[in-house]
Amino acid sequence: MKLYQQIQRALLLPILTVVLTPSVQAQETDSLENSFSISAQIRPKLEIRDGAFRPLSPDEKIAALVSERIRLNIDYSFKDILSLRISPQHVGVWGQGNMVQGAENSGNKLALYETWAKLKLASNWDMKLGRQVISLDDERFFGELDWAQGGRVHDAISISFAKKKYELKGFFAYNQNYKTLYNNNLSNPSGNLYSTSDAFPYKWMQTVWAGIPVGKTSKISLLVTNLGLQNAKSATDSTVKNYNSQTYGVNYFNNGKKLNGNVSAYFQGGKNAGGIKTQAYLVAVYLGYNIDNQWSVGVGSDLVSGNDLGVSQEKNTAFNPYFHTGHKFYGSMDYYYAGNAHKNVGLSDSYIKVNYKGKQGYNINVAVHQFVTPNKIISEIEEYAKNLGQEIDFTLSYKLNKFATLSGGYSFYINTPTVNYLKNTPNGKDFQQWAWMSLNITPKLFNTKF
Repeated sequence: MKLYQQIQRALLLPILTVVLTPSVQAQETDSLENSFSISAQIRPKLEIRDGAFRPLSPDEKIAALVSERIRLNIDYSFKDILSLRISPQHVGVWGQGNMVQGAENSGNKLALYETWAKLKLASNWDMKLGRQVISLDDERFFGELDWAQGGRVHDAISISFAKKKYELKGFFAYNQNYKTLYNNNLSNPSGNLYSTSDAFPYKWMQTVWAGIPVGKTSKISLLVTNLGLQNAKSATDSTVKNYNSQTYGVNYFNNGKKLNGNVSAYFQGGKNAGGIKTQAYLVAVYLGYNIDNQWSVGVGSDLVSGNDLGVSQEKNTAFNPYFHTGHKFYGSMDYYYAGNAHKNVGLSDSYIKVNYKGKQGYNINVAVHQFVTPNKIISEIEEYAKNLGQEIDFTLSYKLNKFATLSGGYSFYINTPTVNYLKNTPNGKDFQQWAWMSLNITPKLFNTKF
């Protein structure tokens, strides 16, 4: 019995030390300079696609799958001088990886989502280096794209200034693709060409963004972005050229107690990836009203310029919202600027939204979209109507507890012959639909200061 008690004490003492130490340390936070935390996210998502991304024809079968995101966030900071984040993640489809994992790890790959270090440069100035999210304003141009299981990040340097709600941010990137052009040889002695194959869509990027408060509930933001575009076919491509695409944006946001809304305008110039001179724009207006603490409504309209289809044009007038979160704006079924292209004919999206926030932790949202093209669409046979149909999105979320939220939705699309032509589905059904359900689990695994 004595031997058993000695073994028990020998095993329990280290465990209790690990468990209780953070609690003891938490009582001395005033004098502690380092913080360390680990959090996780597990997000499986079931989708039933009977017309998502593009119309299905009657002879095409419904697609159904469960995808998942498994992410681990490891954060460290020392005072306000240094912050680090390492965030590995796995994105996959249930059943795609072998049940018995092989030596080559086929189908079970782990990648890095975010990996950055942030340094304090001076009072109110910070610098962040590494793989990072760039999310600006309402994500019409720079967005995290959190709906997609993989998300979106940039390999960049960012410099930030913040004081009394005034903000200034700069982002700078320079990319190479050695795996495609130089046999993945990091010691390659020569060559400076870039390929977008399975890589970033730009070779270099410079962005400056400013946020300026206007009163207690409003602000204005300004954006200037330059993208350097190059796409070499081989390491010896002598015909490849560099093009620069500039985007300028101005936004006004108001977040009042009753009224809220925004007005956004973007202009795009320079040349696109094909070297064609570009003059394009995006204009968006939204007005929301909070009826009470539970009900809110909103109406809005986006106009995104495009090119006439089947008509000769000397310049490109199709706006490219390169890094936006399109799922947030142009319908949940992702017909436009996400998933499947619509031949750059532009888009006019007028919509109304109704939201109900329940007291028991659930939220219901309904959105109705009317899509129209502002451009001509002419085939060899006929000129198509501008009506691109209607989409209705129903979304429901319910907070199960402090770690987990269950959400789901159902959308349907009233299709038109114009959409069938743009999406290369001649016999697309008039009624398209999509349903999904997701469980988002985000526990905080460890948190301590020392």
